[in-house]
Amino acid sequence: MVGKTWRRIDGSGLAYWGRCLLTDLIFWANKDGYHVDLYDGRDATSGRLLCRLMVNIGETFHFEFGTGLAMDVGIYVDGTDTTIVTTVAFIPL
Repeated sequence: MVGKTWRRIDGSGLAYWGRCLLTDLIFWANKDGYHVDLYDGRDATSGRLLCRLMVNIGETFHFEFGTGLAMDVGIYVDGTDTTIVTTVAFIPL
């Protein structure tokens, strides 16, 4: 098993393609109401929506998934706007 890997996504994008353990998700939004949708998948249309995360303007949100959340297909992050910055940490399997 490979160690923890970090990926930064500006707006929306594929953080990882393949089975993995999602360990951390950090994001920041510059407007109220902006959110991040987290998918187990390779895109927002075929992936399985896991959750929608929101923060107040200028706040940073950090969520730790303990020993890791099993992702079967991959990790796709769908941000409301390109100004949302999301950092994803995972362990490839």
